Amino acid sequence: MPRQMNARMTLRQRRFVTEYVVDFNATQAAIRAGYAAKGAAHQAWQLLNWRPNIAEAVREGMKARETRTLITADKALQEIARIAFSDIRRLLETGPNGSIRPKAIETLSEADAAAIAELSVTEKGMRIRLHDKRAALLDIARHLGLVGKQTNSPPGLRAKDELPAREVLRRKLAQMAGEKE
Repeated sequence: MPRQMNARMTLRQRRFVTEYVVDFNATQAAIRAGYAAKGAAHQAWQLLNWRPNIAEAVREGMKARETRTLITADKALQEIARIAFSDIRRLLETGPNGSIRPKAIETLSEADAAAIAELSVTEKGMRIRLHDKRAALLDIARHLGLVGKQTNSPPGLRAKDELPAREVLRRKLAQMAGEKE
């Protein structure tokens, strides 16, 4: 099927663009736009890949949302970095008798305050819970391409005396078949 250039969008296609920009789930956007659920995934793929005017409308919708909300990818990444590089030591101080207590909130930097997920007072004292640092680091690693499928990554390390999985499997199969090594 040839790509359609500069074709007008139907009402249903415009609805698809609007719905797609909400959650970036193409199949669900197609269903909400009125396409049959059975072929929604294929229809969504065709709309995004074979209709340049629809792909362009999606880009414009994303840009309009970014302008409207003042939320950019850079801003989101900076916020994730605040969490990823937080340090509990910047939130605490040592008291005169050697006890550890939280610093006054007004003395915290913006980055340190952003890392706090929960601050509550209990019978035992104050409880500080930070956002998930590991998840934030993983998000940054994904963004930088450090995590995920990589064809140029070296093979995993294994102990010197450990055999490759293929050889272990070959030996097990031979043993099961009653063959000698």
